[in-house]
Amino acid sequence: MWQALPNGVAAVKGKNPFYDAAAGYVTFSTSMGLFSYGQTVTVKVERTTEGSGLAIQTSLKFGFVDWGEGKRIARKFIAAVGQPPAA
Repeated sequence: MWQALPNGVAAVKGKNPFYDAAAGYVTFSTSMGLFSYGQTVTVKVERTTEGSGLAIQTSLKFGFVDWGEGKRIARKFIAAVGQPPAA
């Protein structure tokens, strides 16, 4: 799954990805735009009973309410990587 993370970063147009293979995570940001405050995203690969999964955390760079943008980013990332999120 680790090799598929760049596909997810590209799918959500992530900027400045930082990959930490030892800790099993990637962190990146998304751009601000007309309908987006921009997000900082951290994706961690975790072991599950089925093998491995993803734990995705998003946070706004600016603003107080993301209006579902974080969830849309997570879903798009998951679709590009092809794995369900870790529970």
